Amino acid sequence: MKPKPDATPVAHYKNGYGGTFGVYRIADCLPLRDRKAAAPSPKQVRAAAILALKGRMQSKVVKASHVAVQWLANAPLVLDAETTGLGTEAQIIELAIADVDGNLLFNSRIRPNVPIEPAAADVHRIRAEELQHCPTWLEVAGRVKALLTGRPIVTFNSAFDRRLLIQTANAFHDDHSWLATCQVHCAMGLAVAMYGATNRYGTISLAAAMSLAGVTWRGQAHSAIGDVLATVDLLQSIAQVRLNLDQELNRLQSWSD
Repeated sequence: MKPKPDATPVAHYKNGYGGTFGVYRIADCLPLRDRKAAAPSPKQVRAAAILALKGRMQSKVVKASHVAVQWLANAPLVLDAETTGLGTEAQIIELAIADVDGNLLFNSRIRPNVPIEPAAADVHRIRAEELQHCPTWLEVAGRVKALLTGRPIVTFNSAFDRRLLIQTANAFHDDHSWLATCQVHCAMGLAVAMYGATNRYGTISLAAAMSLAGVTWRGQAHSAIGDVLATVDLLQSIAQVRLNLDQELNRLQSWSD
């Protein structure tokens, strides 16, 4: 409201900066006229949409997605392993390697020289008798090294998988120095950044990440093939968030006024 042209203030108010303002009765005031805002121009609409989109790109989720985009740009190989257990003597008994398009480059079961722990067998359902005629690590190591040496690698639990590659090589007195040439990325850490941790350890399972991403399994969970393809699809799904925003930003910026 505003005072009528002939209204007289009933009091005066002095602010902290020395300014004086009149105080009027409501009865001596008139309502302000509605000001109709002009409809925004197409250029203003586009500018607002671009600003909002760039704001979204600064979110933690989209930053995590951008990491996935950067990984994919370097054409990494994706790896998954099933093992005899979790400890310092555990070995790999099933290994799968795929490219980021889901093409399977290596898949083999491997005969260990230590027993399979019951808890591990309960998860992956691989029994020692099934491995009797499978190759040992030394028989497959050459192919694995040829694929992975010097390449970026993505695994769902990079610390574990890297440790098991080293432990398995050590168990067969095989050289593992080639691993130092590989940059190993952890898809589990990326999934935590994208979706948040789902347990008290601050991590997330592959199954939980797949569910949150809305990705369908292409193979059996807790098999090397199933898990490596799941990791590929999860990585692609995470990257797609940023790629979609980039596409929308390019569309907005290419508008003509």
